[in-house]
Amino acid sequence: METFLKIENIKLWARVGVLDKERELGQLFSLDIFLWTDFEKCTLNDDIKKTADYSKLVQILKEQSKKIYCFTIEKYSNEILEIIDQGFKFSKIKIILTKCNPPITGFDGKVSIVRILENN
Repeated sequence: METFLKIENIKLWARVGVLDKERELGQLFSLDIFLWTDFEKCTLNDDIKKTADYSKLVQILKEQSKKIYCFTIEKYSNEILEIIDQGFKFSKIKIILTKCNPPITGFDGKVSIVRILENN
């Protein structure tokens, strides 16, 4: 049986973008995270110490977002993956990072990057 933890719609404010004003003022991003690990020990014993502290993860990512300053969503997504991978030990991590309001004339959609990291 495959089990993963999903954290949806984490709102992050970061200074990411090609335009100067995107990096100066920042903009809203939304993050979805999927985390794979062995949840069996937590499931069997209802032991909170045997699972991921997702509240801590969300807080770390929110704090990090205030410090980010880069041109591309690709770079920002890599920073997020590194934070998750270094701070927590998951066998697989999938993230969907979405730029909620990209400044593209005549476009009112969103732009997302999907990244997957598998630790073997």
